Amino acid sequence: MNLVLTVDERESLLSLLTDQQRTFILEHVKRGKKTTFANEMAKDKGLVLPSEASIEDIEMLLDEWVLEDYIDNGFINSETPCECGRPLRHQYIVKHKSTNEIRRFGITHFEEHTGIPAEIVSAIKKGFSAIDYEMDDLLSKIKRNWSLNDTKLFIPDGFTFPKEIRNHLDNQVPLLDRHIQHLRKLVSQFRDERESIKQDVPEVKKEFNWDFDSPMEDDQVSFEFDLFEEKEAQSPTTESLPINNLSGPIKDKILQYLRTVSSTRVICELLIKNHIVANQRYITGKPKIYPYVCFFLEGLVSQGELYLEDINGHEDRFYKLFK
Repeated sequence: MNLVLTVDERESLLSLLTDQQRTFILEHVKRGKKTTFANEMAKDKGLVLPSEASIEDIEMLLDEWVLEDYIDNGFINSETPCECGRPLRHQYIVKHKSTNEIRRFGITHFEEHTGIPAEIVSAIKKGFSAIDYEMDDLLSKIKRNWSLNDTKLFIPDGFTFPKEIRNHLDNQVPLLDRHIQHLRKLVSQFRDERESIKQDVPEVKKEFNWDFDSPMEDDQVSFEFDLFEEKEAQSPTTESLPINNLSGPIKDKILQYLRTVSSTRVICELLIKNHIVANQRYITGKPKIYPYVCFFLEGLVSQGELYLEDINGHEDRFYKLFK
């Protein structure tokens, strides 16, 4: 059951936070609602996105409405009205990417002012409520002095926290229950991979003619398991997606997207959306082009042209070009 604070309780707890904690939580709410909006719009287009894709990356895939801003005045304010003229405390500002049309409204008028289908509007509202519940959860955990030790998780040496979780800890803000669940999964995967390196990696490397006599770094092992963890679901179609032979135009497009997108999964969705590669997927929804884009990007890492910024378990890898 979700914890729901009253307005007064929420405001009282916010007033007790450090400036760093307050800024982080309020930004979490704003970005969370923008991400929820973008994710639901992306799902309506049949896109399958990883959990930690940034709002900027997701919006690269959208051609219609995006949530431009979310304003919480703290009180009903006549200076932030709905399109119908009613003053609002919470104002949602959406922008149509193709026409640059801007609309402003309260949470009850999404469908009326945007033409977004009712079922998508319903999912967006439900997602917004979930973000509000998350803020209440964070505030309540801060009140009771939550710490990472409360998870009773032993973090192995060499384990890397995903960026979102690391940001919470760096800003002295508790983890949400979904973070803890995800962290348990990642730690378990990390341990399983460590235990199965000697048995499994040589077989995978032999299948793809890799030199498995040379020493392997931990991140390389993790990288290879990330790419092939869905082999049991459906093997890559190697005739149409050769490992080391992505065409020049495909590589050029990947580099073009990399200027503004860090998520490998989103880059793959852009390749599919723009009909550069076929829409081939595993039964989990992950694009089959994903491991081959990763191999290409890892090659650029070894050449010093870009760097691996973050890893989200088996779901995604995030790369950045050097400035």
